[in-house]
Amino acid sequence: MSQHKITKRADGRYKVNYGTKQFYGKTKAEAERKREAWIDDEKAGLNHDMENMTFREYALTWIEVYRAECCEKQRREYIRMMEYAASRIKVKLMKGITATDLQAVCNSLSCYSPTYVGKFMTTLRGIFRTALAEGVILRNPMEIVKHPKTKKCEGHRALEPWERELICSTYHEHPFGLCAMVMMLAGLRRGEALYLDVDRDVDFANKTITVRGAVSFSEGNQAVTSPGKTEAAQRTIPLVKPLEDALRGHHGLICAKQNGGLMSETAFQNRFSSYLCYLETRVNSCHKRWYGQTKAHKALLARGEQLPPWREVKIRCHDFRVDFCTRAYEAEIPVKTLQAWMGHEDATMIMEVYAKLTKEREKIDAERLTKFMAMNLSESPQSKAATAVSG
Repeated sequence: MSQHKITKRADGRYKVNYGTKQFYGKTKAEAERKREAWIDDEKAGLNHDMENMTFREYALTWIEVYRAECCEKQRREYIRMMEYAASRIKVKLMKGITATDLQAVCNSLSCYSPTYVGKFMTTLRGIFRTALAEGVILRNPMEIVKHPKTKKCEGHRALEPWERELICSTYHEHPFGLCAMVMMLAGLRRGEALYLDVDRDVDFANKTITVRGAVSFSEGNQAVTSPGKTEAAQRTIPLVKPLEDALRGHHGLICAKQNGGLMSETAFQNRFSSYLCYLETRVNSCHKRWYGQTKAHKALLARGEQLPPWREVKIRCHDFRVDFCTRAYEAEIPVKTLQAWMGHEDATMIMEVYAKLTKEREKIDAERLTKFMAMNLSESPQSKAATAVSG
């Protein structure tokens, strides 16, 4: 039978063949039109063997192939991203997805940080770029999708003086306090602090701390040990006096489970959250749930006075490390020296922090200059002479 022969079926529809493929229509013209469209797609490079793949099917396959070297934690994050995208796109086939569909998905991420949205969109671009190369789609809809406006990310920061004072005066009162001291006064990363063993890594005689490795949660919730983030991660840091005093008498890991072993990620997060709650309670003299309900507060309200403003403690783990870098800047520590203490292979991050602090210092110095000049101008020679004559 000729592949172009049109036959009429018993149900009244028309059928036309093309190789092993059949096309149907209510009229001869409809059946032929479907066949020609299929041939045109084939000539344009469409892979008909993959044309019926949904976005979810193709995206998960892409992750398994092109993100095979990722750690388990990152792989799960990619899967969550694409599962979310699939839930918004619904069950559309890859070839039927439009730029509007994808822009709507990206716009729905506007409440997230720019970093997360950027990673999400980079993954989508990789998927559709590969799909185009494999003939799954004929056009790449991600080419015209724009980055949505996202929430402003405050970024990491140095601690305020009252926060440092609070941490130093209460470190012995909470199980996380010593870990906070180590990160703040030695610049250790979270994983490095969790791996630090006082008996093994702290040399009180020479007043040094040696970073020999780190803990990561790259494989899931349980801790996995490694030599460190980079080759420069293993290093020796000066042991400053406040930290020396805090570490004396302590043995083993500075932040461990009850049995002395390495903490899981969940256990660490719970302990850190508990610590922030403790600091907030300490600085406000009551737990937040009792704010306005204590006897002292009720007495203030009864006298018609206002309650003292609630002071929030919003510290992230990496803020301790940024604070160490900031204090080093204030101490005029050379960049290369601080690079070694921070465990960086290059000084890019340190220069970014130093550059930011330099701009802030310039602003403060400019204000000081303005006040100084204004004060001196008000005491000009003419004004001094006039003062002397009147005297």
